[in-house]
Amino acid sequence: MGVRGYRALWLTGWVWHVARWMAVFASSYHVNELTGDPLLVQLVGAAFTAPMFVGGLTVGTLADRLDGRRIVTVALIVLAPVSLVMSLVVSGDLYPVAATYVFVFLIGIGNVLDMTTRRSLAFELVGVSLVTNAAAMETFALHAGSMVGSLSGGALIELVGVEGVYVGISATYAVALASLFRSFHLAGDRMVAERGTVRPIGEDLRASFALLRDNPTLRDFLMFTVLMNFFYYAFVPLVPVFAERLEVGPFLTGLLAAAIGAGTMTGALIVARIGPARRGALHIAGVLGAMAFLVVFSQMRWYPAALAALLLAGFCGSGFGTTQSALVVSMVPAELRGRALGALSMAIGALPFGNFTLGVIARQTDPRWAVTTSVGVGICVVIAWQWRHPELRRL
Repeated sequence: MGVRGYRALWLTGWVWHVARWMAVFASSYHVNELTGDPLLVQLVGAAFTAPMFVGGLTVGTLADRLDGRRIVTVALIVLAPVSLVMSLVVSGDLYPVAATYVFVFLIGIGNVLDMTTRRSLAFELVGVSLVTNAAAMETFALHAGSMVGSLSGGALIELVGVEGVYVGISATYAVALASLFRSFHLAGDRMVAERGTVRPIGEDLRASFALLRDNPTLRDFLMFTVLMNFFYYAFVPLVPVFAERLEVGPFLTGLLAAAIGAGTMTGALIVARIGPARRGALHIAGVLGAMAFLVVFSQMRWYPAALAALLLAGFCGSGFGTTQSALVVSMVPAELRGRALGALSMAIGALPFGNFTLGVIARQTDPRWAVTTSVGVGICVVIAWQWRHPELRRL
Protein backbone atom coordinates (compact mmCIF):
# COMPACT_ATOMS: atom_id res chain seq x y z
CA MET A 1 0.00 0.00 0.00
CA GLY A 2 1.16 3.51 -0.82
CA VAL A 3 0.29 5.13 2.53
CA ARG A 4 3.34 7.06 3.73
CA GLY A 5 4.92 5.39 6.77
CA TYR A 6 2.90 2.17 6.53
CA ARG A 7 5.63 0.06 4.93
CA ALA A 8 8.11 0.88 7.68
CA LEU A 9 5.49 0.19 10.36
CA TRP A 10 4.60 -3.10 8.66
CA LEU A 11 8.29 -4.01 8.48
CA THR A 12 8.56 -3.33 12.22
CA GLY A 13 5.81 -5.85 12.83
CA TRP A 14 7.34 -8.43 10.52
CA VAL A 15 10.79 -8.21 12.15
CA TRP A 16 9.15 -8.30 15.58
CA HIS A 17 7.40 -11.54 14.57
CA VAL A 18 10.72 -13.01 13.40
CA ALA A 19 12.29 -12.31 16.80
CA ARG A 20 9.24 -13.58 18.69
CA TRP A 21 8.96 -16.89 16.88
CA MET A 22 12.70 -17.44 16.93
CA ALA A 23 12.44 -17.09 20.72
CA VAL A 24 9.49 -19.49 21.04
CA PHE A 25 11.10 -22.09 18.77
CA ALA A 26 14.51 -21.95 20.46
CA SER A 27 12.95 -22.08 23.91
CA SER A 28 10.69 -25.05 23.07
CA TYR A 29 13.59 -26.89 21.43
CA HIS A 30 15.90 -26.28 24.39
CA VAL A 31 13.37 -27.35 27.02
CA ASN A 32 12.64 -30.53 25.05
CA GLU A 33 16.40 -31.17 24.80
CA LEU A 34 16.86 -30.67 28.55
CA THR A 35 13.80 -32.54 29.84
CA GLY A 36 12.16 -34.68 27.13
CA ASP A 37 8.86 -33.96 28.88
CA PRO A 38 5.99 -32.87 26.54
CA LEU A 39 4.18 -31.11 29.39
CA LEU A 40 7.21 -28.96 30.25
CA VAL A 41 7.62 -28.18 26.55
CA GLN A 42 3.98 -27.12 26.33
CA LEU A 43 4.45 -24.84 29.31
CA VAL A 44 6.77 -22.75 27.11
CA GLY A 45 3.78 -22.02 24.89
CA ALA A 46 1.56 -21.43 27.91
CA ALA A 47 3.99 -18.89 29.38
CA PHE A 48 4.24 -17.11 26.03
CA THR A 49 0.49 -16.78 25.53
CA ALA A 50 -0.60 -16.20 29.14
CA PRO A 51 -0.26 -12.37 28.84
CA MET A 52 -2.91 -12.40 26.09
CA PHE A 53 -5.53 -13.72 28.46
CA VAL A 54 -4.40 -11.69 31.47
CA GLY A 55 -3.70 -8.38 29.79
CA GLY A 56 -5.48 -8.25 26.44
CA LEU A 57 -8.35 -5.95 27.38
CA THR A 58 -6.20 -3.86 29.73
CA VAL A 59 -3.55 -3.17 27.11
CA GLY A 60 -6.21 -2.60 24.45
CA THR A 61 -7.81 0.01 26.69
CA LEU A 62 -4.44 1.72 27.21
CA ALA A 63 -3.91 1.72 23.44
CA ASP A 64 -7.12 3.75 23.08
CA ARG A 65 -6.09 6.36 25.66
CA LEU A 66 -2.28 6.69 25.43
CA ASP A 67 0.24 7.44 22.70
CA GLY A 68 0.75 4.02 21.12
CA ARG A 69 4.05 5.10 19.60
CA ARG A 70 5.59 5.46 23.05
CA ILE A 71 4.22 2.09 24.24
CA VAL A 72 5.67 0.18 21.29
CA THR A 73 9.02 1.98 21.53
CA VAL A 74 9.47 1.10 25.21
CA ALA A 75 8.55 -2.54 24.54
CA LEU A 76 11.26 -2.96 21.90
CA ILE A 77 13.86 -1.10 23.98
CA VAL A 78 13.25 -3.54 26.88
CA LEU A 79 13.12 -6.79 24.87
CA ALA A 80 16.49 -6.38 23.14
CA PRO A 81 18.64 -6.50 26.34
CA VAL A 82 16.38 -9.14 27.93
CA SER A 83 17.28 -11.47 25.06
CA LEU A 84 20.99 -10.88 25.69
CA VAL A 85 20.51 -11.74 29.36
CA MET A 86 18.83 -15.00 28.32
CA SER A 87 21.89 -15.87 26.23
CA LEU A 88 24.07 -15.48 29.34
CA VAL A 89 21.67 -17.60 31.39
CA VAL A 90 21.82 -20.46 28.87
CA SER A 91 25.59 -20.31 28.38
CA GLY A 92 26.10 -20.29 32.18
CA ASP A 93 23.49 -23.03 32.78
CA LEU A 94 21.76 -20.82 35.37
CA TYR A 95 18.43 -22.60 35.89
CA PRO A 96 17.72 -22.53 32.13
CA VAL A 97 14.25 -24.16 32.26
CA ALA A 98 12.83 -21.76 34.88
CA ALA A 99 14.51 -18.79 33.20
CA THR A 100 13.02 -19.84 29.85
CA TYR A 101 9.48 -19.55 31.22
CA VAL A 102 10.18 -16.03 32.54
CA PHE A 103 11.77 -15.04 29.23
CA VAL A 104 8.93 -16.25 27.01
CA PHE A 105 6.41 -14.61 29.37
CA LEU A 106 8.14 -11.26 28.71
CA ILE A 107 8.16 -12.02 24.98
CA GLY A 108 4.43 -12.69 25.31
CA ILE A 109 3.85 -9.28 26.88
CA GLY A 110 5.56 -7.78 23.86
CA ASN A 111 3.25 -9.84 21.65
CA VAL A 112 0.17 -8.32 23.30
CA LEU A 113 1.57 -4.83 22.86
CA ASP A 114 2.25 -5.53 19.19
CA MET A 115 -1.21 -6.96 18.58
CA THR A 116 -3.19 -4.25 20.34
CA THR A 117 -1.02 -1.16 19.96
CA ARG A 118 1.13 -1.41 16.84
CA ARG A 119 -1.75 -2.95 14.83
CA SER A 120 -4.08 -0.21 16.02
CA LEU A 121 -1.52 2.36 14.83
CA ALA A 122 -1.40 0.61 11.45
CA PHE A 123 -5.19 0.61 11.05
CA GLU A 124 -5.35 4.29 12.03
CA LEU A 125 -2.68 5.10 9.47
CA VAL A 126 -4.31 3.38 6.46
CA GLY A 127 -7.94 4.35 7.17
CA VAL A 128 -11.21 2.43 6.94
CA SER A 129 -11.10 1.90 3.17
CA LEU A 130 -7.84 -0.09 3.35
CA VAL A 131 -8.31 -1.86 6.68
CA THR A 132 -9.04 -5.29 5.10
CA ASN A 133 -5.91 -5.08 2.98
CA ALA A 134 -3.89 -3.99 6.02
CA ALA A 135 -5.29 -6.89 8.07
CA ALA A 136 -4.28 -9.34 5.33
CA MET A 137 -0.79 -7.85 5.25
CA GLU A 138 -0.59 -8.13 9.04
CA THR A 139 -1.45 -11.83 8.77
CA PHE A 140 1.19 -12.21 6.07
CA ALA A 141 3.74 -10.55 8.37
CA LEU A 142 2.76 -12.80 11.29
CA HIS A 143 3.19 -16.04 9.40
CA ALA A 144 6.15 -14.93 7.30
CA GLY A 145 7.79 -13.96 10.59
CA SER A 146 6.85 -17.34 12.06
CA MET A 147 8.39 -19.10 9.08
CA VAL A 148 11.61 -17.09 9.02
CA GLY A 149 11.94 -17.07 12.82
CA SER A 150 11.51 -20.83 13.20
CA LEU A 151 13.80 -21.62 10.27
CA SER A 152 16.44 -19.16 11.48
CA GLY A 153 16.18 -20.55 15.00
CA GLY A 154 16.80 -24.10 13.79
CA ALA A 155 19.71 -23.05 11.59
CA LEU A 156 21.35 -21.00 14.36
CA ILE A 157 21.02 -23.82 16.89
CA GLU A 158 22.82 -26.12 14.45
CA LEU A 159 25.53 -23.52 13.74
CA VAL A 160 26.20 -21.71 17.03
CA GLY A 161 24.04 -23.36 19.70
CA VAL A 162 20.99 -22.15 21.63
CA GLU A 163 22.80 -19.29 23.36
CA GLY A 164 23.72 -17.85 19.94
CA VAL A 165 20.04 -17.77 18.96
CA TYR A 166 19.25 -15.39 21.82
CA VAL A 167 21.98 -13.00 20.64
CA GLY A 168 20.35 -13.10 17.19
CA ILE A 169 16.96 -12.36 18.76
CA SER A 170 18.37 -9.27 20.49
CA ALA A 171 19.81 -8.00 17.20
CA THR A 172 16.48 -8.58 15.47
CA TYR A 173 14.66 -6.48 18.06
CA ALA A 174 17.17 -3.68 17.40
CA VAL A 175 16.31 -3.81 13.67
CA ALA A 176 12.59 -3.62 14.51
CA LEU A 177 13.22 -0.54 16.66
CA ALA A 178 15.11 1.21 13.85
CA SER A 179 12.25 0.51 11.42
CA LEU A 180 9.75 1.81 13.98
CA PHE A 181 11.58 5.13 14.25
CA ARG A 182 11.57 5.42 10.47
CA SER A 183 7.79 4.87 10.36
CA PHE A 184 7.30 7.63 12.94
CA HIS A 185 9.40 10.00 10.82
CA LEU A 186 7.50 9.22 7.60
CA ALA A 187 3.97 9.16 9.05
CA GLY A 188 4.21 12.08 11.45
CA ASP A 189 1.00 12.93 13.32
CA ARG A 190 -1.17 10.92 10.90
CA MET A 191 -0.42 7.82 12.97
CA VAL A 192 -2.08 9.24 16.09
CA ALA A 193 -5.84 8.92 16.48
CA GLU A 194 -8.05 11.43 18.22
CA ARG A 195 -8.29 10.26 21.85
CA GLY A 196 -11.23 12.35 23.02
CA THR A 197 -11.88 12.84 26.74
CA VAL A 198 -9.61 10.75 28.97
CA ARG A 199 -11.63 8.94 31.62
CA PRO A 200 -10.42 7.07 34.74
CA ILE A 201 -8.77 3.75 33.79
CA GLY A 202 -11.30 1.76 35.85
CA GLU A 203 -14.16 3.30 33.91
CA ASP A 204 -12.43 2.51 30.61
CA LEU A 205 -11.86 -1.11 31.66
CA ARG A 206 -15.55 -1.47 32.56
CA ALA A 207 -16.36 -0.06 29.13
CA SER A 208 -14.07 -2.66 27.56
CA PHE A 209 -15.99 -5.51 29.17
CA ALA A 210 -19.24 -3.77 28.28
CA LEU A 211 -18.10 -3.88 24.65
CA LEU A 212 -18.34 -7.67 24.77
CA ARG A 213 -21.59 -7.61 26.73
CA ASP A 214 -23.33 -5.16 24.41
CA ASN A 215 -22.00 -6.51 21.12
CA PRO A 216 -23.23 -10.12 20.87
CA THR A 217 -22.03 -10.48 17.27
CA LEU A 218 -18.48 -9.63 18.31
CA ARG A 219 -18.74 -11.95 21.31
CA ASP A 220 -20.07 -14.87 19.28
CA PHE A 221 -17.50 -14.30 16.53
CA LEU A 222 -14.61 -14.32 19.00
CA MET A 223 -15.59 -17.84 20.04
CA PHE A 224 -13.98 -19.09 16.82
CA THR A 225 -10.73 -17.49 17.97
CA VAL A 226 -11.08 -19.21 21.34
CA LEU A 227 -11.68 -22.61 19.71
CA MET A 228 -8.90 -22.22 17.13
CA ASN A 229 -6.35 -21.37 19.78
CA PHE A 230 -7.43 -23.97 22.32
CA PHE A 231 -7.67 -26.90 19.88
CA TYR A 232 -5.35 -25.97 16.99
CA TYR A 233 -2.50 -23.59 17.80
CA ALA A 234 -1.87 -25.33 21.12
CA PHE A 235 0.23 -27.97 19.32
CA VAL A 236 2.96 -25.55 18.13
CA PRO A 237 5.43 -26.03 21.05
CA LEU A 238 5.25 -29.79 20.45
CA VAL A 239 6.84 -29.52 16.99
CA PRO A 240 10.34 -30.37 18.37
CA VAL A 241 8.81 -33.44 20.05
CA PHE A 242 7.29 -34.62 16.75
CA ALA A 243 10.54 -33.83 14.92
CA GLU A 244 12.53 -35.90 17.41
CA ARG A 245 10.27 -38.87 16.69
CA LEU A 246 10.75 -38.26 12.97
CA GLU A 247 14.51 -38.46 13.67
CA VAL A 248 15.58 -35.11 12.22
CA GLY A 249 18.04 -32.48 13.47
CA PRO A 250 17.62 -28.80 14.48
CA PHE A 251 17.48 -27.34 10.95
CA LEU A 252 14.79 -29.75 9.69
CA THR A 253 12.95 -29.23 12.97
CA GLY A 254 12.97 -25.50 12.23
CA LEU A 255 11.77 -26.20 8.70
CA LEU A 256 8.89 -28.25 10.08
CA ALA A 257 7.95 -25.43 12.47
CA ALA A 258 8.19 -22.95 9.58
CA ALA A 259 5.85 -24.97 7.34
CA ILE A 260 2.62 -23.75 8.89
CA GLY A 261 3.77 -20.13 8.53
CA ALA A 262 4.77 -20.72 4.89
CA GLY A 263 1.35 -22.16 4.07
CA THR A 264 -0.51 -19.36 5.83
CA MET A 265 1.68 -16.71 4.20
CA THR A 266 0.84 -18.08 0.75
CA GLY A 267 -2.87 -18.08 1.49
CA ALA A 268 -2.72 -14.57 3.00
CA LEU A 269 -1.22 -13.19 -0.22
CA ILE A 270 -4.08 -14.73 -2.22
CA VAL A 271 -6.69 -13.29 0.15
CA ALA A 272 -5.05 -9.85 0.05
CA ARG A 273 -5.19 -9.89 -3.74
CA ILE A 274 -8.78 -11.10 -4.24
CA GLY A 275 -10.44 -9.37 -1.24
CA PRO A 276 -13.20 -11.97 -0.63
CA ALA A 277 -16.71 -10.62 -0.06
CA ARG A 278 -17.89 -13.36 2.34
CA ARG A 279 -15.24 -13.03 4.98
CA GLY A 280 -17.25 -14.83 7.65
CA ALA A 281 -17.62 -17.98 5.54
CA LEU A 282 -13.91 -17.91 4.68
CA HIS A 283 -13.08 -17.51 8.36
CA ILE A 284 -15.03 -20.61 9.40
CA ALA A 285 -13.83 -22.70 6.44
CA GLY A 286 -10.25 -21.79 7.36
CA VAL A 287 -10.74 -23.04 10.90
CA LEU A 288 -12.14 -26.41 9.80
CA GLY A 289 -9.59 -26.96 7.02
CA ALA A 290 -6.62 -26.16 9.25
CA MET A 291 -7.82 -28.53 11.97
CA ALA A 292 -8.42 -31.35 9.48
CA PHE A 293 -4.89 -31.20 8.09
CA LEU A 294 -3.44 -31.02 11.60
CA VAL A 295 -5.05 -34.40 12.30
CA VAL A 296 -3.30 -35.73 9.20
CA PHE A 297 0.03 -34.30 10.39
CA SER A 298 -0.25 -35.87 13.81
CA GLN A 299 -0.41 -39.36 12.29
CA MET A 300 2.46 -39.00 9.80
CA ARG A 301 5.61 -41.05 10.41
CA TRP A 302 7.47 -39.85 7.27
CA TYR A 303 9.03 -36.38 7.41
CA PRO A 304 8.07 -35.15 3.88
CA ALA A 305 4.42 -36.14 4.44
CA ALA A 306 4.37 -34.41 7.85
CA LEU A 307 5.87 -31.29 6.26
CA ALA A 308 3.26 -31.28 3.47
CA ALA A 309 0.41 -31.71 5.98
CA LEU A 310 1.56 -28.68 7.98
CA LEU A 311 1.90 -26.61 4.80
CA LEU A 312 -1.71 -27.43 3.88
CA ALA A 313 -2.90 -26.76 7.44
CA GLY A 314 -1.27 -23.34 7.28
CA PHE A 315 -2.75 -22.61 3.85
CA CYS A 316 -6.27 -23.37 5.11
CA GLY A 317 -5.62 -21.42 8.31
CA SER A 318 -4.94 -18.28 6.27
CA GLY A 319 -8.69 -17.99 5.74
CA PHE A 320 -9.04 -17.69 9.49
CA GLY A 321 -6.07 -15.41 10.10
CA THR A 322 -6.54 -12.89 7.30
CA THR A 323 -10.16 -12.14 8.17
CA GLN A 324 -9.85 -12.17 11.96
CA SER A 325 -8.63 -8.63 12.72
CA ALA A 326 -10.54 -7.03 9.83
CA LEU A 327 -13.86 -8.48 10.99
CA VAL A 328 -13.22 -7.50 14.62
CA VAL A 329 -12.41 -3.85 13.86
CA SER A 330 -15.33 -3.63 11.42
CA MET A 331 -17.76 -4.41 14.28
CA VAL A 332 -16.85 -1.39 16.42
CA PRO A 333 -16.44 2.40 16.01
CA ALA A 334 -12.95 3.69 15.18
CA GLU A 335 -12.35 4.98 18.71
CA LEU A 336 -12.87 1.46 20.13
CA ARG A 337 -10.50 -0.43 17.84
CA GLY A 338 -7.78 -0.76 20.47
CA ARG A 339 -10.05 -2.37 23.03
CA ALA A 340 -11.70 -4.55 20.35
CA LEU A 341 -8.24 -5.84 19.44
CA GLY A 342 -7.65 -6.26 23.17
CA ALA A 343 -10.76 -8.45 23.31
CA LEU A 344 -9.34 -10.42 20.41
CA SER A 345 -6.08 -10.80 22.32
CA MET A 346 -8.01 -12.06 25.34
CA ALA A 347 -9.79 -14.62 23.13
CA ILE A 348 -6.40 -15.78 21.88
CA GLY A 349 -5.62 -16.14 25.59
CA ALA A 350 -7.40 -19.49 25.44
CA LEU A 351 -4.11 -20.76 24.05
CA PRO A 352 -2.23 -21.29 27.36
CA PHE A 353 -5.11 -23.42 28.61
CA GLY A 354 -4.93 -25.43 25.40
CA ASN A 355 -1.14 -25.73 25.76
CA PHE A 356 -1.45 -27.06 29.29
CA THR A 357 -4.34 -29.44 28.55
CA LEU A 358 -2.61 -30.88 25.49
CA GLY A 359 0.64 -31.23 27.44
CA VAL A 360 -1.07 -33.19 30.21
CA ILE A 361 -2.73 -35.53 27.69
CA ALA A 362 0.53 -35.96 25.75
CA ARG A 363 2.44 -36.82 28.94
CA GLN A 364 -0.16 -39.41 29.98
CA THR A 365 -0.64 -40.97 26.53
CA ASP A 366 1.31 -40.07 23.38
CA PRO A 367 1.75 -36.72 21.54
CA ARG A 368 0.34 -38.13 18.27
CA TRP A 369 -2.90 -39.33 19.82
CA ALA A 370 -3.14 -36.32 22.11
CA VAL A 371 -3.16 -33.96 19.10
CA THR A 372 -5.54 -36.19 17.10
CA THR A 373 -8.04 -36.40 19.96
CA SER A 374 -7.86 -32.71 20.86
CA VAL A 375 -8.28 -31.47 17.29
CA GLY A 376 -11.05 -34.00 16.58
CA VAL A 377 -13.04 -32.60 19.50
CA GLY A 378 -12.30 -29.09 18.23
CA ILE A 379 -13.73 -29.84 14.78
CA CYS A 380 -16.96 -31.09 16.34
CA VAL A 381 -17.32 -28.01 18.56
CA VAL A 382 -16.65 -25.58 15.66
CA ILE A 383 -19.27 -27.28 13.49
CA ALA A 384 -21.80 -27.08 16.33
CA TRP A 385 -21.05 -23.40 17.03
CA GLN A 386 -21.36 -22.24 13.43
CA TRP A 387 -24.56 -24.27 13.07
CA ARG A 388 -25.99 -22.46 16.09
CA HIS A 389 -24.87 -19.04 14.79
CA PRO A 390 -25.41 -19.11 11.00
CA GLU A 391 -25.35 -15.28 10.84
CA LEU A 392 -21.58 -15.38 11.40
CA ARG A 393 -21.10 -17.00 7.98
CA ARG A 394 -22.67 -13.92 6.36
CA LEU A 395 -20.32 -11.33 7.89
